[in-house]
Amino acid sequence: MGKTAFHPIVTAVEYVGKLAGMLATTLTYFARLSVDFRMTIFHMSNLGVNSIPITLLVVGFTGMILSVQVTEQAVRFGTTQFIGGGIAFVMVRELAPVLTAVVMAGRVGSSIASELGSMKVTEQIDALRSLAVNPIQYLVAPRMLALMIMIPVATVIAGLTGIMAAYMVAHQVYGVNWEVFYSYIPRLVEQRDVSAAMLKSGLFAITIALIGCVEGMHTEGGASGVGKATTNAVVASIVSIFALNYALTVLLF
Repeated sequence: MGKTAFHPIVTAVEYVGKLAGMLATTLTYFARLSVDFRMTIFHMSNLGVNSIPITLLVVGFTGMILSVQVTEQAVRFGTTQFIGGGIAFVMVRELAPVLTAVVMAGRVGSSIASELGSMKVTEQIDALRSLAVNPIQYLVAPRMLALMIMIPVATVIAGLTGIMAAYMVAHQVYGVNWEVFYSYIPRLVEQRDVSAAMLKSGLFAITIALIGCVEGMHTEGGASGVGKATTNAVVASIVSIFALNYALTVLLF
């Protein structure tokens, strides 16, 4: 009875231990510059660049929806000068980094988990070890470094896209010109907001890469195990992103 009751806690502690161990080993390879940079560039293209279009669509439509809601109330109460600043403030601080990370978790986290999971169940990872190749150095480090570079880049592009999409709606639907829309953006969005967004994006990238790699490299049970690992990677990554975002928001602001 006691074992059953404490089993979820033990499982959670073991999972955190796997994440911490993999992170420590990966950071060691980063410190030594023992990362395959050709593989890193490949993953930057495959995992990062190819994810940018869907990220722009998600953040762009979110900016349009936000603009409709905010502009309608601003026009109603005569505070149109705050539209652009308010939307940019929310977009930079929260929406751009979080939505980009969530999209990446769904597309990239699942891809990493399924790819490494397939390698695990077909014993390709064991083959690497037999050739004296560390799987973390060969498989994990390039993917994590690629995401640490590309997710902040995607966040910047997505944030600008979201703001411009919001302006298009405010201008086309409610007649708000660019001078009014832009007027309060420099006053409300500070340098520390941009820096915090970049920090969040980098930590989200580490989270997505770690969870996807851990789930993939500990896959068991053949094809069904790969499917389970992929699902677990996406769910765990998205939950972790929102939890980490709350903690970082409290600490940074």
